[in-house]
Amino acid sequence: MNCEFPFLLMLASKITEGKSFITRSIGTLFLLTALSGYSNNLHVTNLEIASNDDQQAFAMVKFDISWENSWRDDQNWDAVWVFIKFNAGNGWEHGEINYSDGLSDGHTSPDEAVITATPDHKGVFIYLAEAGSGNNNFSNIQLRWNYGSNGLADIDGIELKVLGIEMVYVQEGSFWLGDGESQNIQGHFESAASGNPFQVTSENEITLGGGGQGSLGNNNGEGMSNNGDAIPAPYNTISMDDFNDSQSQVLPTAFPKGFMGFYCMKYELTQEQYVEFLNMLTATQANTRFDPNPHSVDEASVRYTISGSHPNFTTTTPHVTAIFVEYYDGAAYADWSGLRPMTELEFEKACRGPLTPVAGEYAWGTTNLNSTFQIIENLNAENENISTGFDPNSGNAWINQVNSLGAAVRVGIFAANPNTTGRESSGATYWGIMEMSGNCWERAVTVGRPEGRAFEGTHGDGQLNESGNANNADWPGHSGNDGIDDVIGVGYRGAGFEFPAPVELNLRTSARRMATSFYHIRYYDDTMRLVRTSPHN
Repeated sequence: MNCEFPFLLMLASKITEGKSFITRSIGTLFLLTALSGYSNNLHVTNLEIASNDDQQAFAMVKFDISWENSWRDDQNWDAVWVFIKFNAGNGWEHGEINYSDGLSDGHTSPDEAVITATPDHKGVFIYLAEAGSGNNNFSNIQLRWNYGSNGLADIDGIELKVLGIEMVYVQEGSFWLGDGESQNIQGHFESAASGNPFQVTSENEITLGGGGQGSLGNNNGEGMSNNGDAIPAPYNTISMDDFNDSQSQVLPTAFPKGFMGFYCMKYELTQEQYVEFLNMLTATQANTRFDPNPHSVDEASVRYTISGSHPNFTTTTPHVTAIFVEYYDGAAYADWSGLRPMTELEFEKACRGPLTPVAGEYAWGTTNLNSTFQIIENLNAENENISTGFDPNSGNAWINQVNSLGAAVRVGIFAANPNTTGRESSGATYWGIMEMSGNCWERAVTVGRPEGRAFEGTHGDGQLNESGNANNADWPGHSGNDGIDDVIGVGYRGAGFEFPAPVELNLRTSARRMATSFYHIRYYDDTMRLVRTSPHN
């Protein structure tokens, strides 16, 4: 694979805030249309019901979809995860999309596009049918919505939304964990106790620690942080990984290890995405998911502009990463959208791909790092960009060193710089995923605690419980009482822009400094990036 190819198309381009879903009220005599923004330069337009079969209780939902900076080669492509929400008068629910065999599912698309439905009926992936790159503009997409499966006898008078999230396909196959770093180790994965990288060759059970041949070690947890909130009994004796060279644990077969293909969000969750999520919940659910004064800071100073009340939340920085998103908030978004949390093994696969590790490498595959940005132009605008300090010959990452912003920046900011020259300068991973090193922390399911290892990779069903929490029993943080309202079992990968110092060490693909740490507070460099196991497996 030419891993530079997807990024060349981004040169001198702009990633701007766009519209990615459309709403219509469906009636027997007329259609009412209202547009809203959602994600990065993704547009869904011209929504209509092309046909309606009352006998079999399904409708063909027709729309156009377009997005920029798209690609496909023989191994890798970007896609949009598309799902349907409807409101029949009792709040927004998730539409059941037809799936038969993955080949003849009753959907239609132009010849240049592919629609791949998922067996759980929660959505589809739409992407290029053949190799190419550029901007996609697909007309007359039709999805078969089985509204009878949603308990509806007809669709007169309901509201309907089609939503999309940009994703990137991470191909099935072997990959490496750990990078062989011999200095500044932060719990790096290793093969047994050798210090060398560990190759994942299947989804089979893995022995963690113990030092035996074939085991996955962690350099005895060297350099890992035990920062975090007080851990409740009976886990209060464990503050980091619960395995090392002499103590072993088992990572079950069901835990997603990254060998199987999966789709990963191209960008971190944005404030506009989170606003639209809040507005489609009930008032009680939204109250759970929104804190008007998180962590008692000046929200404006850290570029957190979500305000208002249900169902009219707004943001003046829709393109900026959604900060103050604690794990249980991100888990709720995952459940609502039909996605799931990412594991820390999948994090390394999403960064490195199948390539041989480079000691101390960042998400863009080298040890080159530039973080000396001084001026951002068009601050808070949809075309916010780096005007001074961008290096076209180095890896660019947003961390708070000489810059004085002290806050997150808009997603995709380096790829949109007119001086970017490819993967390294755009800060992209092997697959074309953005900001996996820097900007905000990625929350990932850890292998270092039993609550994380119980994760089986189930996907969200589109519905939250009455409190607004995700309800997947295998996901970390499931209290057994009110769904996922805790954080134990997840940690941090990829680094936030300023905490803890030295930040540049946290940026590294293999750094596990806080892979098992957790906090029960919403913080201004925390966000969420979600995945979904590929239906191609």
